Amino acid sequence: MRTSEADLERMSLSRLLAVAGHVVAMHWQRLMGGYGLTPHGLAVLDSLERGSALTQRELARRCGIAPSTLNHTVDHLERSGWIERRREVADRRLVRLALTETGRRQLRQAQDAADSQMEPMLDHLPPGDERIVRDFLLATVLRFQSMDDALPDPASSRTGRL
Repeated sequence: MRTSEADLERMSLSRLLAVAGHVVAMHWQRLMGGYGLTPHGLAVLDSLERGSALTQRELARRCGIAPSTLNHTVDHLERSGWIERRREVADRRLVRLALTETGRRQLRQAQDAADSQMEPMLDHLPPGDERIVRDFLLATVLRFQSMDDALPDPASSRTGRL
């Protein structure tokens, strides 16, 4: 169901931001699905490209993904040959995740598709306003992330909500 422009205009800024985020996320999800990725999978590949081999716990924290969701994502990415698990030599209990060369190529293809298909969708933003919107979104993300850091881990306090 589409929301009318009049309804969108009446929404609070926080709700409008949530709706905009949802609509954009749905397009991202469809686009990434064509490359065998979910948004979480893309976040994992991107994080592993930017950092050295990470443990699943480090990766979950960096990507903002629940550990149970990350397990499924990591399993899919490993089966696809895009990441690999490596046991630490010094401590065999410790497993690190690393991007494979195939995963690096898959990430590039997905990023190229996003650049060519998603970025043009923002051409309605006047160039002079991009910095204002970018600063607002960055500050919003950082503010909410800092709030998340202060909250208890949702996995440790199941409430039964759906």
